[in-house]
Amino acid sequence: MDQKRNGEKTMRIDNIHQALKQFHVQNPSSKETLLPATASQLSQASGYTRTAVSEELSELVRKDQVVKVKSRPVLFFDKDYLEEQFPFFKSSTCYDSLASLQEDIYQQTEQIHKKKQLLKMNPFANVIGFDGSLADAIKKLKAAILYPPNGLNILLTGESGVGKTLIAEQLHQFYQVKMNQEVPFIYFNCAEYFNNPELLTSHLFGYKKGSFTGAVNDQKGLVELADGGFLFLDEVHRLTSEGQEKLFTVLDKGYFTRMGEAEKQRNVSIKFIFATTEAVNQHFLKTFLRRIPVTLAIPALAERSLKEKIQLILSFFLEESQRIQKNIHIRYEALKQLTFTHFEANVGELKAAIQFMSAQAYLEVFDQLTETICIEANEGTVKEQPDVESLLAFNEWIPNDGLTIQYNHFYLSSQELLKSESLKNDRFYNFLLKEYADLKKLTLSTEDALAIMQNKVEQLYDMDIFAQEPLAIEAIDETLQPKIQEAIVFFEQLIQEKLTEDFQNILIVHLYSAVFYSAQMNETFYSDTKNIYSGKVTQYQAAKTMVDFLQTLFGISFADTEILFFDLFIRKVTAKKRAHSDEENCGVIVVAHGAATASSMVEYTNLLFSTTVMRAVDMPINQSVEETLEKVRTIVKQNQYKKIILMVDIGSLVYFGNAISQTFQMEVLLISNINLLTLLEVAREVIYESTAFEYLLPVLKEKNHRALICSKGRFNEAKVLIISCLTGMGTAIKIEQLLLKTFPNELLTNVRIITLEKREVEDIDRLHSFVRKEEKIVGIIGTVKTEVPDIPFISLQDLLSKRGIQLVFELLGHHLEEKQNQELLKKVSAKYIQGLSIEAITDLLTVLNPTTISIELAKIYSDICLQTKIKSDEKILLRFIIHCACMLERQLLNPEYDPTAYEVSYRELPEAVSVIKMAFRPLEVSYNLLIPPLEVRYIYELLFEKA
Repeated sequence: MDQKRNGEKTMRIDNIHQALKQFHVQNPSSKETLLPATASQLSQASGYTRTAVSEELSELVRKDQVVKVKSRPVLFFDKDYLEEQFPFFKSSTCYDSLASLQEDIYQQTEQIHKKKQLLKMNPFANVIGFDGSLADAIKKLKAAILYPPNGLNILLTGESGVGKTLIAEQLHQFYQVKMNQEVPFIYFNCAEYFNNPELLTSHLFGYKKGSFTGAVNDQKGLVELADGGFLFLDEVHRLTSEGQEKLFTVLDKGYFTRMGEAEKQRNVSIKFIFATTEAVNQHFLKTFLRRIPVTLAIPALAERSLKEKIQLILSFFLEESQRIQKNIHIRYEALKQLTFTHFEANVGELKAAIQFMSAQAYLEVFDQLTETICIEANEGTVKEQPDVESLLAFNEWIPNDGLTIQYNHFYLSSQELLKSESLKNDRFYNFLLKEYADLKKLTLSTEDALAIMQNKVEQLYDMDIFAQEPLAIEAIDETLQPKIQEAIVFFEQLIQEKLTEDFQNILIVHLYSAVFYSAQMNETFYSDTKNIYSGKVTQYQAAKTMVDFLQTLFGISFADTEILFFDLFIRKVTAKKRAHSDEENCGVIVVAHGAATASSMVEYTNLLFSTTVMRAVDMPINQSVEETLEKVRTIVKQNQYKKIILMVDIGSLVYFGNAISQTFQMEVLLISNINLLTLLEVAREVIYESTAFEYLLPVLKEKNHRALICSKGRFNEAKVLIISCLTGMGTAIKIEQLLLKTFPNELLTNVRIITLEKREVEDIDRLHSFVRKEEKIVGIIGTVKTEVPDIPFISLQDLLSKRGIQLVFELLGHHLEEKQNQELLKKVSAKYIQGLSIEAITDLLTVLNPTTISIELAKIYSDICLQTKIKSDEKILLRFIIHCACMLERQLLNPEYDPTAYEVSYRELPEAVSVIKMAFRPLEVSYNLLIPPLEVRYIYELLFEKA
């Protein structure tokens, strides 16, 4: 019963809709007079009651098939009829009055008219790249064609299919607009007659009746037909030398003679445009080229910008949409495929590919009543793999659901289809993508590149990725807005803290970008950076919970890098606020290089504000850093400050904040790079506002002053050891890995090792950007001593020496006077030498495992030293391991040896040799070999004979 009733309703809707269409046929509308139908009229035409007609018309309005005008009586139009009657008009489904509908039609059609007029007045606006890669060429073309009295001849060069003909045609249109007159444009392809000079001559210059067999009438040539206008000679390189010479007279003198009419000269005024795909200097007479003042190269498709390639693709789809009179939806992958495929035949081949794709899509819906065809990516089509930077730029233009071209909409240019540039990616992904792209350009393995990125990740926390410009709500896809708000609520519940407006905006921008990138970013980036957060995440569980929630909320898989973002974001949002009291005794001390620099600034500031709040400490050139620091300590002690604002200029003085904080167990607000303006602004805030650091810090940063808080008791807790090598980040990372393997965890507690490029440690300001406010740089290990003052330095040569580990021990603050540390140093040194030996013999061994044999030989050396009572020496240990490993490898590969080469018996060797022999016995059994006496003697000499 229900099925029958539904069938009757469908039939009734169709009949009423058909009656409306028939009404329009019998009562056509015009722009001046719109003739709508009423429910009563359609009731009479269809035979249904007026109530039934009104009900079904309302249903058709909801289906976007009928336009409703809310007047008395209510009026109706078939939507398709309106849009067909008024081309490029896009109707709404409901209007308040007939006048408002007429106004909408007028406004839309008038806008189209203005767009067309704009294109007519500027023909080159039709040329993609007119304001980009072709801007300079078009500017020169305009100047050449308008140059008095008759313009300059032009030669266009470039590969086949780059658009030379289109540019020539638009130049003709431009000239007509400028001169306000119509002039001829004649096209001729020189390849058609290049091998028949006489036929070429007759075609170019015409002929007189009877001048040759078949010349039954006088005939004008192309030169005469182009008089007053343009003659475009394509593939002009196909002209022979004789053919080129035939043009000399008309180029030089402006006249010609028809074939068979030598006595009569005909004057013409022609603007010549030549085009060639060949090298100019190889195919043309020099005398011919001298007659063409302007030569311009048109760039190939591969040389165009990414935006121009996309615009070209869309412009060809626009043409196809008009040709087949259907909307065209182009999927994201199809656009990406076309954009990053290399087309040998340039724009021409691209256009042919788009025509074929459109034909395939059209065939799919040929028997269907649909207004839209869908362009899919071609399977198996070879396309270039875009790099990260190119894909990033592509994604800025193309939405992840592709683009739709409406055939009944007038587009001023294909640029109207592109996504707005105003929506920029958030700084988190900008940083990761830029670093990733830079590293991919280097000859690094994926493992090394990942290690470098992991070391750079911590920079993000102190960068300004959490200070983004607000994103307009209308710039966000409306389907995402409620989900983003839901994500913010969940995040606030997760961290149990209300987000400020600034933090909310950061999260909105990032979530929008994250959804976008998760849908579009290439798999290589994801796989390469999957473990970037490894070992760097302190808020893993909360960050993982947030990412899991987002994946469920948005229904997509997010990149693992999102865990890193939310770790950083949670740490930033939940950073503990320092509690300060305005009543605390707060000192303000200014320290600066120079005999009276600090004193003069402090004197001026105190005088201006009628106060004595500021104290000065000068640092003359002959005064050491330690002496200066001691003067600051004296002021703090004498005045019994509970906290201080320490203002310094440059260099080593920036470390005074941590030093004072450690000595007096107080918090210090450190302000660096100061000048007189800094002092005046700080004095005003301290005197008239507050000395609370939680108030001063944001105020100072807002005014672009460099300020940070040195927390009490944190000085010794957070250390930074920097490794920087001239030979590159790869060497620095290997040193870092060696130290991490060598030192036990308890010795590296609260020590952060970072690897930096040489240029990043040369300048103290750049160096500070990698160090957190609660950390102190304890030393730098590198190949070249930097100019950074007052920071201990260990050269790579020293690091690899006997004292290397001892120097690192001292940098990390472990005092060697303590017996416990001396024992620990011995163990660490042995492990360090073992690590160095593994590095040294890795490339020398092909059979033995470097790590295993190093451990075994280190134990043998320890046993020999113990039994023979010789003192262990790291340098000898390293030589011992390398020598013995190579000897054992040699014995394994060549077990048979010539006895004459080993004419030494154990009886002839010193007594200590037996100890060496016994120490190696387990190794002989393990590897099933015998160490000859001569080899044992060599080992004895290595251990007991001083060089």
